[in-house]
Amino acid sequence: MKLRFKLLLILIIFLCFTVPSCKADLHQASIVSTIKAQNAAQRHNNLGTMYFHEKDYFAAIKEYRIAIGINPDSQTTGSYFNNLGKVYLVLGEIQVRNGLPLQGWDDFSIMAQISFEEAILKDCMKLEYYQNLVKAYELRGLMEFKKDYFLNNRDKNPFNVIPAAIILEKQGKVEYANMLLDNFITENPDIIITRDLKKLLKENTEKHRENL
Repeated sequence: MKLRFKLLLILIIFLCFTVPSCKADLHQASIVSTIKAQNAAQRHNNLGTMYFHEKDYFAAIKEYRIAIGINPDSQTTGSYFNNLGKVYLVLGEIQVRNGLPLQGWDDFSIMAQISFEEAILKDCMKLEYYQNLVKAYELRGLMEFKKDYFLNNRDKNPFNVIPAAIILEKQGKVEYANMLLDNFITENPDIIITRDLKKLLKENTEKHRENL
């Protein structure tokens, strides 16, 4: 029994020094696999954008959904959800324009809203995602309700100020919107989205002056 144990121990030691590290190989394979998945997802995203520009909306939806399925949990996935939301937004506008019923999962404006919300969850530093989300709220007639919700929950999530300010500007309450944006910029000077918010603040100010 002792002899068998010694032989087994010698064999294990031999394998440790002669066989390449499985851990290193698996780690390398994981990186390669991740890169391949990201590249494949980006190809489908690009196809979706091509179909979107060609107004082949359902083909675009299919490609964006494939991109999300391949790469579901990265910051880049936010752009796929945003692109998907833009397709649903166009289809929702067509529904409204033609007086088609809006209910349940047949309501493309709901799908647009969900897609933009997912985009923000994946990457909260893109101003475009918030602007598109507000467009979905506007299409659904939720502007006032959502404005109140975001303003009442600023303490829970400081980023709620951004959609609230966008809605306020659309409602003509530019000074209030700019105050919120200015406070956010002052309190968060170093985060990525601040640069775009400064541009938005400047645009709001210029529009307000033109309307006086």
